[in-house]
Amino acid sequence: MKKIIIVISTLVLSLFSDDYIPLSNLSDKQKEEYNFINKNSIEKIEEDSYKKVKDIKILNNQTKEEKQELLKPINKEFVKEYKKDNILKDERKISQNSFSEDFSITPKLTYSFLKTDVFMTGKVSVVEERGTLIPELSIAYKNHILKAETMNSKAYFEGVLINNGDFSTDSSWDKLSYLYKYQNINMGLGYNVYTLKGNFIFNQYDLNFYGEDKEEFPSLDVHFKNEENNLQVEYGASYGKNNNIDYSYEYYLNLGYKLFKDNLIMSAGYKNKTIEIDGVRFQYKGPILTLGGTF
Repeated sequence: MKKIIIVISTLVLSLFSDDYIPLSNLSDKQKEEYNFINKNSIEKIEEDSYKKVKDIKILNNQTKEEKQELLKPINKEFVKEYKKDNILKDERKISQNSFSEDFSITPKLTYSFLKTDVFMTGKVSVVEERGTLIPELSIAYKNHILKAETMNSKAYFEGVLINNGDFSTDSSWDKLSYLYKYQNINMGLGYNVYTLKGNFIFNQYDLNFYGEDKEEFPSLDVHFKNEENNLQVEYGASYGKNNNIDYSYEYYLNLGYKLFKDNLIMSAGYKNKTIEIDGVRFQYKGPILTLGGTF
């Protein structure tokens, strides 16, 4: 009992002695050192106080109308409708860039110093060779290609008929093809229309005879393209026939150089188009010069 009284007395004396310092008199650093406060809580309090003071200063610098506008309660219904119309609305639009990448047009214009030969009982060559233009247009969407081409040729043969009669021809060969692109190969079917107008001239009898033949027939087409830097090689062939046409075929080879990427390509090569009708063969062949590009 005496020991307890002594301990209590000692505690009381220590509390009322001059060495005791109240908590309020300690600095923030000392409070932190003795674990009375947390440093993060001090920074949070100071930050919140700064924000409140800043907000008060902003309000003090505004006019009465501006203060009322700032303190005006938010219309939650308006915000909800705005989000619904402008943010939450799911719209899917077709990309124009994607379509332009998949779609392309390739026009070509070919000049050929075309030679026309006719094979009847023997080979009959044209008196003079004439140049002709062969326009071509290809429209591609993804791997599908629609290609159109037309060729016209006029030829005059002197003294090739019986009694030294002359013979002239005016022919056209039009083709519309559907092709499918696989890697560097375009293959498909073509629809051909071949028209031949012949004029037989018998000078001895002062007699002209005019005839015309038109044939429509399908063909199997295959085209190849290889590229290396600015160089481009194109080559291909086709074969077709019908009941009146014994056969028809075409082959060509073109070596080109890209002047402005794919937008302009200059090429030179050779082309042959041959068709045989009722035992008479017409052959159109010669060097070609082509200007084209893909857009």
